[in-house]
Amino acid sequence: MKGFRKVLRAVGCVLCVGGMVFFLLPLLRGGFGLGAVFGLCVCLLGLLLLVCFGKFSRRGGWRKLLARVAAVCYCLGLCWAGYLTALMLSATANTPPAGTPVVVLGARVYSAERMSVSLSNRVDKAYEYLAENLDALCIVTGGQGKDEPCPEAVTEKNALVGMGIQEERIFVEDQSHNTRENLQFAQEIAQEQGMGEEIAVVTQGFHMYRATQLAKAAGFTPYSLVAETDPLLFPEYYGRELLSLTKWQVEHLLLD
Repeated sequence: MKGFRKVLRAVGCVLCVGGMVFFLLPLLRGGFGLGAVFGLCVCLLGLLLLVCFGKFSRRGGWRKLLARVAAVCYCLGLCWAGYLTALMLSATANTPPAGTPVVVLGARVYSAERMSVSLSNRVDKAYEYLAENLDALCIVTGGQGKDEPCPEAVTEKNALVGMGIQEERIFVEDQSHNTRENLQFAQEIAQEQGMGEEIAVVTQGFHMYRATQLAKAAGFTPYSLVAETDPLLFPEYYGRELLSLTKWQVEHLLLD
């Protein structure tokens, strides 16, 4: 039995160290934000629990109780992260019917012609669909942030037009400042243009569940067009989305 526990502890330590390496990958792209810090801290905490649990348990008393409570809370947290991950994955499989209007969610831009990697991938995915579905319309979304020289939607439109998508097929929503507003204001345009309730949301896979839920709240029937994610930045985005989804779920529960 002791040998089995040692093997489990060793496997757990390897997984925690592997997780730490995973969440350090964004450094190769020059970034290390909240999502990566969160993931790194979770993995480090798991490693400390594995190393120190036995020592605390053998001392008995409040130390043993504290170790057990920490271990249970940590396992519950992992189960919660697994549940949220399953939600993220489930939202990516709902592909749109042909001709469905497209809504491209905004992300950071650096000029009217240059955008972040995430937004560039979203635009590329929208172009791919629009080029295959010549009767489909498109709503590009995103206002101007404090550190942006122009509205995100303007850069998205310029890129799509430059790729060959006719300007009359593209409608611009340039007042929003978050995903919720992206979709609420896009709904107003969709109603004005008689596009109907069905839309294809274009964003990255990790973001798709929350985006489609917000689309439903805005009055849409959403489908998923999954844009590529930079694999080196994925750990940052994934960790941040776990935090955002947790916050969103708590707010949803309290408001309901």
